[in-house]
Amino acid sequence: MSIEKPPRSLRAYTWLTVGVAMLAGGFMATQSRINGELSSRLGDPPLTAFISFGSGTIILLLFLTMSRRTQRGLGSIVLAIRERRVPWFYTLAGFAGASFVFSQSLVVGFTGVALFSITFVCGLTVGSFLLDALGIGPAGRRPFSSPRAVGVGLAVVAVTVSTLGSFGQIQSVVLLILPLTFGVLVAWQQIANGTLAGIARTPLAPTVVNFMVGSGVLAILAGIYSLTAGLPDTYPVDWWLYLGGLCGVFFVSMTAWSVRHLGALVTSLATTTGQILTAVIEDLLFPNATVDFFSLFAGAGLMMLALVVAAFGWKRRPLAG
Repeated sequence: MSIEKPPRSLRAYTWLTVGVAMLAGGFMATQSRINGELSSRLGDPPLTAFISFGSGTIILLLFLTMSRRTQRGLGSIVLAIRERRVPWFYTLAGFAGASFVFSQSLVVGFTGVALFSITFVCGLTVGSFLLDALGIGPAGRRPFSSPRAVGVGLAVVAVTVSTLGSFGQIQSVVLLILPLTFGVLVAWQQIANGTLAGIARTPLAPTVVNFMVGSGVLAILAGIYSLTAGLPDTYPVDWWLYLGGLCGVFFVSMTAWSVRHLGALVTSLATTTGQILTAVIEDLLFPNATVDFFSLFAGAGLMMLALVVAAFGWKRRPLAG
């Protein structure tokens, strides 16, 4: 019985793909910071989420007019749905993204970016682990293994450790249920996007679909909210507060590409690691009074360990003989 290591080129490509997913997580954390700040200034979470998604949709539609490849990719997706080669409801993955962006606008102002991110990760990681085990996704079935199970366990422990400083704040703990729940939805969103990206041969085509669907959902939500609460009297002039949509474009397209090569679980853990590292830096630069940094750093370290164990532990295969 011997252990065969994966070829060096494969390991290097895996590290590259993990790096892309981590960078995507950094964009997600930055989006959370931006949307949380914009929401606190507007006092209107649904409108904030719509502005974020809507601006991303405008960027993508402008790009679509210049990209023949993305146009062909959208045509391929439509054809695949007509021929029933892919479930039609995969095009509704933007609903999961819209839900997540709404939770950003509602929760980050109370919990800080890092705590929000780590809690979101728990749902994302557990959901991804189950979806991988069931073989739902473009990377195929990733069978149960000890390293992957340990990685999930470490991720859950990381969330528990990170939230220790918030147990005395009931409002924050209750609000954290939202990112926890939407994390599971985003795990499925990444799989749906990865599947559509494989059909379209470009991750930008499902990204366009995501943002159009999400913008429609959030437009309805923002419209209903404005009928009862009215619209804000003033809008902030700081240009960076309107970059949340651009961050979302990078996140969705990068994860759609990564999940095809890494599977849902490792993509989620890599995304999460980048998200948490960026969030910790942002919370250090822009402190939130509710943040317990000792718990936060301990949780971030555990999450990085979970990524390494899950991503590279299952690469080894026993050979007979």
